[in-house]
Amino acid sequence: MRAAIHPVVLFCPFFATAQTGPGGIGTSANNVLWLSANFGVTQSGGLVSQWNDRSGNNNHALLPGSIPTAKPSYVANSVNGYPSLDFDGTDDQLWVTDNATLDLTQWHFFIVVTADLQKNYNAWMVKGDDSDENWEMLSYSDGNIHTPTKYTDGTRTIPSSAGGQVTTTTFDVIEYSYSTGVGRDVYKNAANIITDNENKTPRVNSLPLYIANERTTTGREVNGDIAEVVAFNAPLNSAQRLIVNNYLAAKYARTLSSGDVYVQDNAGNGNYDHDVAGIGRVDGSNTQTDSRGSGILQIGKAGYGGLGDDEFLLWGHDNATLGAYGSTDFPVGLQGRLHRVWRVSEVNSSGAAVNVGNTDITFDLAGLGTVTASDLRLLVDTDGDGVFADEPPISGATNVSGTLYRFSNSNALQDGRRFTLGTINMSGTPLPVELLSFEGRALSATSALLEWRTATERDNDYFTVERSTNGQDWAPLGVQDGAGNSATELSYSMVDRAAPGGLCYYRLRQTDLDGTSTWSDVVPVRFSEAVDNRPFAYPNPSDGPVVVVLPDELDDALGFALVDGKGTSIPVGFHKIGPGRYRVDPGQVPSGTYVLQATRPSQELAYSIRIVR
Repeated sequence: MRAAIHPVVLFCPFFATAQTGPGGIGTSANNVLWLSANFGVTQSGGLVSQWNDRSGNNNHALLPGSIPTAKPSYVANSVNGYPSLDFDGTDDQLWVTDNATLDLTQWHFFIVVTADLQKNYNAWMVKGDDSDENWEMLSYSDGNIHTPTKYTDGTRTIPSSAGGQVTTTTFDVIEYSYSTGVGRDVYKNAANIITDNENKTPRVNSLPLYIANERTTTGREVNGDIAEVVAFNAPLNSAQRLIVNNYLAAKYARTLSSGDVYVQDNAGNGNYDHDVAGIGRVDGSNTQTDSRGSGILQIGKAGYGGLGDDEFLLWGHDNATLGAYGSTDFPVGLQGRLHRVWRVSEVNSSGAAVNVGNTDITFDLAGLGTVTASDLRLLVDTDGDGVFADEPPISGATNVSGTLYRFSNSNALQDGRRFTLGTINMSGTPLPVELLSFEGRALSATSALLEWRTATERDNDYFTVERSTNGQDWAPLGVQDGAGNSATELSYSMVDRAAPGGLCYYRLRQTDLDGTSTWSDVVPVRFSEAVDNRPFAYPNPSDGPVVVVLPDELDDALGFALVDGKGTSIPVGFHKIGPGRYRVDPGQVPSGTYVLQATRPSQELAYSIRIVR
C-alpha cells in the first residue's frame, strides 16, 4: 500500500490559487466557519462533544463545559447518505468560542436544517444573547424564519418570513446575507423569502456563537437536525451564490427554486452528488474562475479567453473508491484507473449547454508517494456510453507543485461528460490507496474500540494501533494483518482493554511489504464519556455481517433475530468472536431499517439494536 493514509476527517491541503471553501468558494480569509456533519465530528456512543470547523479558522463547535450532558446525537445516513446532528429540543447545544473572525458587520450564511418539532423557538444559531444579537437565525412553530439583528445605534430589527420555510419533512438550504446599504436577503432553496434595505451597522459582541440554542432565554433549544453550516464575512456575488447552492442541493438531494444548473446529481444522470464545485460568470462583476472545493479536483480558466456572461461549469463525483487497484474499464496501454468518476454540467443559468472554453484540470495526489507525471492519463467519456475502455487517453500531465498534477489548456470537458484519471504504470504510479476512516470510542472507563475501513489496499502487510497519553510518546497496542491487495472496502477493529482512562490518543500505522510505514491522523478518546450499558453494531449501515458488542457477556446459547417493520421475526446466524462480541449475519434481506434482537436462552429479550441494511 504505497500511499499515505488519509482518514476522511483530515483537512485537505489547499491549492495555492484555487478557492477551497464549500463548492470551491472562498478561503479561510472569508469563509470564516464551515461545519459539515460528515467532517470532524467527535462522538462517543453516538453522542457528540465536538464539531470541527473545516474553514481553517479553528472555530470548532464544542460542548459547553457548564452543561456536560448537553450532547446532540450523531445520525448516520440522515439525508442522501450524509449524516446530521440531532438536537433534542431540551438542552442539546454546541458553542463556538468568541473569535474576531465571527464578529461580523456583513455576512453570507448557509444552513441545512430540518425540524423534528415546530416550536417557538428553534434557535438554529445565535451570535450573542437574546435582544443583543450580532446575528441570529431561528424559526417559529409554523417554520417561519426569523433574523433579528442589533445595530450600533442601539436599535434592533426582527424581520421574519412567511410560515412553512423550515419543515419537518425535508432538509432545506436556508441562505441569509446582509450588507450595510444593501440590506438583508433570506432564501429557501434559492427562493427569496425575506428582503429589506437596512442601512445600519450591526453591533458586534464578545459572546460565543450558540449552535441550536439561545442561551439567555429558556425553551429555545432546537428540536431538529443540522447537517451543514457555512459562514462568509461578506456577501457572495451572484455566480458564487449559484455555485454554493448547487453544491448543497446536490449533497442533500434538494431541488433549487432557481439556478439549479448542476443536474448530474439526478438519479437519471448517475447521482454524481459529491464534492460538487464550480466556476462561472453572471457578468463582469459576478465571477468565479478557479475552484477546488472539498474534493481533490481543481478546475480553472487561467486566462484561456475568460468566461462569457451566463456561463458555468460545475462538477461532482459518484463517491466511488479513490483508488485504482482492481479497476478494469480503461483503454489498451493503461494498467489502471481511479474507480471514482466525475461528471460535468457546462450550462447557462437556464440549464442550456454552453462552451466555457479551455480549462486547466488539476488533481491533488497527496499521499500517493512518488508520482511520475508522464504516467498519468486523463480519461474522458466523449461518446457518452459510460465506458472508458473505448476512449483515447489524454497525456501531457505536469507536476505544477508539490502533489498537484495538471492537464493544461484542455477542451475535453463538455456538458454531461464523465471523466477520471488513469495510469500506464501501476507499480510506479498506482494512484491513491485510501483509508476511509479511523475512529475510536470508549466502551468503558478503561477500554476503547478502534475501528478503521480501507477502500483499496496495495502491498499492505499489516496495521499497528498505537496509543499515547500525551500525544507525543506512542506505544503499540497490537497488530492486525492487512489484506495485501484488495479492491473492495474492508473493515477492521481492535479493542484496547487496558487503557489508563482519562484522555488517550490513538493512531494507526500501516506497513507495506517493503517495510515502508505511514500513519493516520490522531484520534482522541475521552473515557469519561463512555456509555457502558448501550449495545451497538458495526458497521451500520451494512449489507453484510455485522459485529454486535453487548454490555455484558451472555451465554453462548444466546440467540439473535431480525425484526422488520411489520413485526416479522427472522432468526439469524451468529458466532461468538470475543467477550461480549458476536459476528451476526442477517443474510439477504431487502434494504431498510430493522431491529436486531438478542435473546437469552429462556427467549427473554436482552437487547435491541436498530440496524440499516
